[in-house]
Amino acid sequence: MASIAQPWLISKFVDPIFAVFIGLSAATLRIRREQLEKYPNENATPLALWQKGVRMGTSYYRRGMGK
Repeated sequence: MASIAQPWLISKFVDPIFAVFIGLSAATLRIRREQLEKYPNENATPLALWQKGVRMGTSYYRRGMGK
């Protein structure tokens, strides 16, 4: 009788959390690398990039949602 492979990497509940963590970390690394290439003299730590995104988002919504 052939054995059936388990369909989960770690567990049914931890796999989605693991996938989100891997995706967010990959996106953070890519954005950080692109910011370092584009603006080498600016701070490109994850905290600085988060603050820059928050500033850009709030200014976007204060202008009337991009109108």
